Amino acid sequence: MKKSRGVNVSFLHRWHVLIGVLGFFMISGCQSADVDTEEEDAVVVETAEAEIGDLEGTRIVNATTEALSEVSLTPEVTADVNEVLVEEGDQVEQGQVLARLDDSALRNTLEQERAALRSAQSNVAISQAGKRGAEAGVQESQASLNNADHAIRQAEEQYERAQIDLEQAKENYGDEIENAEQALDTAERNLATAERERNRSQQLFDEGLISKQELENAEDAVADAEDSVTEAENSLEQAKQEYNIDQLESQVESARSSLEEARDSKQEMRARIESSNASVDEASGSIEDARANVEQQETAVRQAEQNLEDAVVTAPSAGKILSVTVEPGEYYSQQDSMITIGEMNTLNVTASVTSEQLSSFEEGDEMEVRFPSNEETRTGTVTHIADSSDDNGMFNVEVQVDNPDNELRSGIYGEILLYETHVENGLLVPTEAIINVEGEPSIFIREENQAVLVPVEVVREESDYSAVEADIEEGTPVITRGQYFLEDGTAVEEAENEEGSNSSEEAEDETDSEESGEEEETTSLDYMNDTGVKRIAAYSSDSDGGMAQ
Repeated sequence: MKKSRGVNVSFLHRWHVLIGVLGFFMISGCQSADVDTEEEDAVVVETAEAEIGDLEGTRIVNATTEALSEVSLTPEVTADVNEVLVEEGDQVEQGQVLARLDDSALRNTLEQERAALRSAQSNVAISQAGKRGAEAGVQESQASLNNADHAIRQAEEQYERAQIDLEQAKENYGDEIENAEQALDTAERNLATAERERNRSQQLFDEGLISKQELENAEDAVADAEDSVTEAENSLEQAKQEYNIDQLESQVESARSSLEEARDSKQEMRARIESSNASVDEASGSIEDARANVEQQETAVRQAEQNLEDAVVTAPSAGKILSVTVEPGEYYSQQDSMITIGEMNTLNVTASVTSEQLSSFEEGDEMEVRFPSNEETRTGTVTHIADSSDDNGMFNVEVQVDNPDNELRSGIYGEILLYETHVENGLLVPTEAIINVEGEPSIFIREENQAVLVPVEVVREESDYSAVEADIEEGTPVITRGQYFLEDGTAVEEAENEEGSNSSEEAEDETDSEESGEEEETTSLDYMNDTGVKRIAAYSSDSDGGMAQ
């Protein structure tokens, strides 16, 4: 049967001697004052079976509790404190109002920023309207430019025609009638063209697609065409009567002037278009500036709103008030945090461990933590293990422990318990059974009512049980009381297990011992020295390894 034995408290080996001797006299009593008679009787002993199992121990790692999270509230405003609604130790809920600052100046600032935002938004609208006007000017100038191109083409035609008429008149004076008739025919065709163009312009004007100036230009073109017809008719009439070269030359000059005017008008339209495009660009720039100003003012408004919200200090999460550093009437200047809130339903137990102890920790593992101040032990979970050591070569570890009742406080001392197995599957005997015989560790076992001395090699000694190597088997009775009065082969008998009687006698002995005080304790030790210690000396002086009487 495999068992595990834990370590409780360390005792000096001398106390095993004291306990063994006291136990012997408590159980067997002084049956005879004659030592020779005592040696002939069987020695009353107590035994415990040797076991196969693990020898375990507990190592304590000093630790300190911390709140799972601490939030220091530091409002980003400076103002007088109007109200403080909580005290240290209060439990608060998320969103609960904790304190209020004077917000009168903050409200005025917010109204000013909002007014500036409205003004900036109005400037954007004005700039957009200016851009639309400039774009309309560009479109109007472009239409005028198109009309100017048409007028130039007409003027060029008239100029060429006047030149041709003049030259033909000079070269073919005799053919003046024919030429006049041709001129009249051309003028009439031009008139028809001008009328069609005027009618088209009238329709476009009625639909709002061209300006009045463009319509007037079309009407002027008709009028010019009509004049041309009239002139052609007059020319024909005059040619019939008399051909006038001077008149033809005047017509050429007039056509040249009309052509130059049309070209100048086109240049003017181009200049207007360039100017309108520049106005559009300027308006676009104004819009961007106005929009940038709007963004700045929106930011200012949001900041002012945030400042106003900060004047009401609320709990960002549920927790316990750990500290309050302000009082009503004080001026808060952001030098220190106003209120600190801690999440106390769960605590972090933090400790610094050595590199050797680090192997005992693994994230997610459960570990026991003892809190001496509360006299309780709780189970926690390892949540953090540092990747690197600090300046002292220690590693930080954190164990998370539930604290639903808030009985544990932040900053109290705790002990992380590391359970270690010193020896696995070893032979275990009670530590009090081990005695030194001639400087060698040994035990007595009981075989058929005789004590047998067995040398042992102590692998690991702890307070209650020790791991040894010895030539015995699991279940062997190992003498734990009375072993100091034995030698190899001594007759022994097991003490009777009268629990009620023994318990009463032990309680009575303990009471008598407490009442007798220091003087009785000295007497008991003297008595032990007169008996047990002499026999131990006899054991040690036996050259054959046995226990001499």
